[in-house]
Amino acid sequence: MARAPLFTTRLASYCMAFAWGAISLSMGLKAVVYQNQLKSSLRRAVAPNGITLRLVTNNLVHPAIACEVFCVLTFVAGLIALVGLFVDKCNTRKAIQLQAYLFTFLTAALFATCIPVSNAIRTLAVEAWAWTADGTAISAEDLAATVASLGVNPQYRHLPYLLYFGIIPWFAFLFSLTSAVVSFIAANKVKDSAYAAEPTKREMAQADGIQTV
Repeated sequence: MARAPLFTTRLASYCMAFAWGAISLSMGLKAVVYQNQLKSSLRRAVAPNGITLRLVTNNLVHPAIACEVFCVLTFVAGLIALVGLFVDKCNTRKAIQLQAYLFTFLTAALFATCIPVSNAIRTLAVEAWAWTADGTAISAEDLAATVASLGVNPQYRHLPYLLYFGIIPWFAFLFSLTSAVVSFIAANKVKDSAYAAEPTKREMAQADGIQTV
């Protein structure tokens, strides 16, 4: 099997794209679990006071879902590209160009989805409403004081796993970008038929037989 062009560089870049896509997925899932646990603990904490608490995080969840989708796709694309390095048919010029276009798309998509996630975590907070047992709405000031007394800051940037999720996907974006760049460079180093035209052992033996005759 012929050595794939820019083998070591592509191996490193694809591996990092694969790894950071997986890490981003993991952090996203942990953030969801942490968020749900936090909501449950706050509701239980105010329940003895006869307070019904409603917590909404749609201002972060919606952009985060889109970001997670492309992190998963980066993970899958990185894995496929890694395997393809060891398969001759995946190292033709057209195949490598296809990988380059795929990583370019993922880079643009990650950039477009990471920005709103990072912005939401930096500037927004959990939206909260509360009512007493008789249905009277609790003012925002009283609610904020109650939440603060429980030792919780509702701003996303003060919630650990959510803060990490605002950072980690940018690494997936970075290595998706490097994977696109090295793929385009590798494609330019390969002739259209460099791998497809590589003779098999049987063909080489037949050619040697013809030459001997």
